[in-house]
Amino acid sequence: MANMNELFLTFDEKIKLTTAKSNSLKTSRDSLRKDIKSWFEDNDKSKPNFCWQGSFAMKTTLNPLGENDYDMDDGVYLNGYSSDQDTWPAPSTVHKWIKDATDDRTEQDSIDKNTCVRVVYANNYHIDLPIYIMKDEVAFLAHKSKGWTESDPKAFRDWFLDKVSSNGEQLRRIVRYLKAWKDYKNLPLKGIELTILACENIDCFDNRDDKALKNTITSIVSKLEDNYTCKKPVIPNEDLFEEHSETKQTEIIS
Repeated sequence: MANMNELFLTFDEKIKLTTAKSNSLKTSRDSLRKDIKSWFEDNDKSKPNFCWQGSFAMKTTLNPLGENDYDMDDGVYLNGYSSDQDTWPAPSTVHKWIKDATDDRTEQDSIDKNTCVRVVYANNYHIDLPIYIMKDEVAFLAHKSKGWTESDPKAFRDWFLDKVSSNGEQLRRIVRYLKAWKDYKNLPLKGIELTILACENIDCFDNRDDKALKNTITSIVSKLEDNYTCKKPVIPNEDLFEEHSETKQTEIIS
């Protein structure tokens, strides 16, 4: 096949999040952390720790298409709680704490979602603040409808970074190409799902992103045709494709 590597590298420079957008997210993240620490101090509670996570932490965030926004996940890790889960506050309670701490940061009040508190900024971006308590080195997410549920975004980030260490920066670019394709085609796939599929089926070629992408996609399709699953590699190790209908399966594979 013709060598289109330079075209792909140029494309990657266009789709990956710009430095200006990245800096805006970091500045807003730092301001929110200060707001939350101040609120906890004012209300006689132990100050939380923070850990940025998701695609921004893994450097696979894309520039948004059209009017779509871009985002960052910044985990809030509460301190001062024992391993006895019965003594923990309700997820709805800790959500209210974070919402109260961040409501005045932007013109729009923070949005209290099931899995996080979202702070929306005027410049077309938002920051999600999922809330956790650690128990026996496992993170539990404050989910408003499901209660405290096992979820370890730091472990997933570390898993991905280990894959990048083994395969090189080409893996990050492959993930970005796949996510850009998903956004352009408006496919019913999540970024984390494409990230897992890319990591588990990566076929790297030195100096040839075009070949690497083609072979990785071929491997992904072959794998899904044989066994339509996408299991999260860290706790709770759920199959992210478990509830996909046959129609959705066909749409994704084809």
